[in-house]
Amino acid sequence: METENWKQWREFFAARSERRLPGLDDPQDYSALPKSLARSLAVFQLGESGGGSIVQQAAGSTIPAAGPDYASAMRLFVAEEHRHAAILAICVRNLGGTLIHQHWTARLFVRARRLLGLRLKVMVLLAAEVVGICYYHLLATRLPAGRLRSLLAQVVNDERSHLHFHCSFLRSQVTTGWRRRVFVATWRAAMFVAAGIVLLDHRHALRDMGLSPSTVWRRWTAYSRLAERLVCRTPVPVDADLALLREPDVPRRVLHEVSASTV
Repeated sequence: METENWKQWREFFAARSERRLPGLDDPQDYSALPKSLARSLAVFQLGESGGGSIVQQAAGSTIPAAGPDYASAMRLFVAEEHRHAAILAICVRNLGGTLIHQHWTARLFVRARRLLGLRLKVMVLLAAEVVGICYYHLLATRLPAGRLRSLLAQVVNDERSHLHFHCSFLRSQVTTGWRRRVFVATWRAAMFVAAGIVLLDHRHALRDMGLSPSTVWRRWTAYSRLAERLVCRTPVPVDADLALLREPDVPRRVLHEVSASTV
């Protein structure tokens, strides 16, 4: 897609907006999975539930390269995030967990975004996409084949397009060398903070699912550098983001099943 072709993005999100939510009941037994997994997904579920203020800000923005089509695409993006919240709620309930209505990381995220302009808000959203893509995918590769893994794989696939959507907007804003340098410095700081918070807050789930902090950190670093290159117009191979999701310590059969999963 062209960087400023927000009509295409609007149509892209609109075409996916009619997808049905999966049913709540899942006959599969997940009792062997750690309770920390449900608690971790409940925190992410809360984080996927917000985003209304950025829709209003995009609609009223006078930033070059934005406009009505971008605002409409942003509204559809937020609606898709709310769909992810509903999917994660299903995952939490099937794991025997309970949903939460407040959490310190969600409050921090909301307060930070309220203080920022549209450009920095989109950067924060992009950081959340990078964290979410890698985290959901790594969890999915550790789950048994079945509906739960399929649900997380669908969220990962959606989040990959969200990453490119936000990179397209930021790319339209960093059109000079000094702006790219400012973006890189700010972006790396934002990713460091976001990844550090998740590693701290979700350390029990990571440990119980057999994911070392170093493995997760390396994956986030690689994916954040890819986003950086996309924004700064550095050539990258087609589907480079998908290639970064390949896990050397996971059987190829499992990776194929996760990548091909659909609801």
